[in-house]
Amino acid sequence: MDKNSVLAVLKQVYDPDYPDKTVIDLGIVTEDDITISNNGVAVVYGLTAPMCPFSSAIGLMIKYALETKLATPVAVSLKASHHQNMAVNDFLSNPEKSTELMRMLKETGILEKCVRLQS
Repeated sequence: MDKNSVLAVLKQVYDPDYPDKTVIDLGIVTEDDITISNNGVAVVYGLTAPMCPFSSAIGLMIKYALETKLATPVAVSLKASHHQNMAVNDFLSNPEKSTELMRMLKETGILEKCVRLQS
């Protein structure tokens, strides 16, 4: 696995507010935001708006897509420079909250709309 394989998966993850743009197209994740180690993949991401309503959801969708396609552990966090980073990263690291949001993303069709994984 290398950064190009991670980027290829992320080119299939779309922003809920811009359904025709991927997280790569929007610069939410760049090659420099990806770290690969023996323990898996770590991704830091940014947002397109200061008060993005999907700030945690985007992180969960990135994690879901990468774990599904690459079958490796993935750690995702919002960039430290974003003013919401502490709240979002706390949310992402809380399994109970993350599981509930993932359930909601699936039930509402947002996950299917935004994560368009191809074989």
